[in-house]
Amino acid sequence: MASKIKTVVTVGPACDSYEMLKKMILRGADVFRFNLSHGDKQYFRKVVANVRKAEEETKRNVLMFFDLPGPKLRTGKVHGDKIEIKEGTEYTFGKNGQIQVSGEIIKMINLKSKLLLSDGKIEFKPIRKEMGLLVAKALNSGVLLNEQSINFKGISYPGKYPTKKDEDGIKFGLSLGINTFALSFISSAKDIENARKIAGEKSVLIAKIERIEAVKHFDEIVTVADVIMVARGDLGLNIDIADLPEVQKKLLSLCNENSKPVITATQMLESMTNNVMPTRAEADDVFTAIDEGTDAVMLSEETAIGVYPLKALSMLKRIIEKYRYSGIVKRYKITDIHDAILNSAIDLVISTKIDKIITFTPSGRSAFRLSRHHLQLDISAVTTSKTTFSKLSFSKNVKGILVKSLERAEGDLFKIAKERGIKKAIVISGLSLSENSTENIRIISF
Repeated sequence: MASKIKTVVTVGPACDSYEMLKKMILRGADVFRFNLSHGDKQYFRKVVANVRKAEEETKRNVLMFFDLPGPKLRTGKVHGDKIEIKEGTEYTFGKNGQIQVSGEIIKMINLKSKLLLSDGKIEFKPIRKEMGLLVAKALNSGVLLNEQSINFKGISYPGKYPTKKDEDGIKFGLSLGINTFALSFISSAKDIENARKIAGEKSVLIAKIERIEAVKHFDEIVTVADVIMVARGDLGLNIDIADLPEVQKKLLSLCNENSKPVITATQMLESMTNNVMPTRAEADDVFTAIDEGTDAVMLSEETAIGVYPLKALSMLKRIIEKYRYSGIVKRYKITDIHDAILNSAIDLVISTKIDKIITFTPSGRSAFRLSRHHLQLDISAVTTSKTTFSKLSFSKNVKGILVKSLERAEGDLFKIAKERGIKKAIVISGLSLSENSTENIRIISF
């Protein structure tokens, strides 16, 4: 049976028109990501408006989130918006160099360490520092665009978290009605707590795991974040690349154990930025992430600046639809009565082959805990919370349904089932019971 993994699409010049966004929604995009490292407020206002117009036209809602820049080190703008880097050629870095970087970054760079630009795609060997500039030789050829990432051994991210630019991004998003934000280059749970003070308790915060410190502190991060993103681009530069597959597998497993939705991101189908087909390794990469327990997979450059954004999304959906669960159900530790009830629901799914579940869930907990099982499920999660509804957008096998009253929604159970095309379902609810009782489980035919 096919999986229902969520798809996250990065919006950029290649797909930011109303017409293209509408096509992507119809093709099955679940979430749109806006990278605040590229673009100004006027641009994002326009594109958010395009998404809302497309939602209205298609009568389908998608979640939008702002991916905040964080303290990531970047180059500045380059002449003509791109520069052809040629292997063996020396280039100057600095405020007035061929490649603009700040004086603070020049001071941090160790001449004995390689300089990695654009998520490691272009490597430089530092030669010398002179007159406030760094002279470095290109070790390979490539195209350097504006505001690309800089990485090197011993890199540090100074200053408080979130940055002033991040604070402005959060406030800007809230002014547009966006309550979901991805936090870049966090190192601890404290960074998330600081961001929540600005975004508010009703915000949805995605913790991007990009630094070795975040991996070391993951146990505390996963408890306070709403969603996790395994951002493999920068993570693969900040840890030994050979360790990345094992780290990814471990993080996905821990997210499942903690019932936290998790996104696997960066270079999923990167070759489709310029080609109509992905590599075989990329197709296998998407398959492996699903097999290891991811809730969502994300496209970055493929849709933001790629030549074939719609083809990339279509290919991602095809790979997802081809995945089949093995039938071996992973069990998780039962910590309370709530878990025991949900575990019984899983037993019912296995014994009756009924894969449709309707759950009434203010916090989304039951939906998250049901979806983490490596099992074909179609979960309708009914909630009154917009925050919960946003979180559910990232969770595999879950369709969020936002209502004004859970009591009224439970009374309209047959209407909900009809709208979802459900003929028989396992229903989990506790609203009609006394406050000292837990959920009940029913099998209902509609």
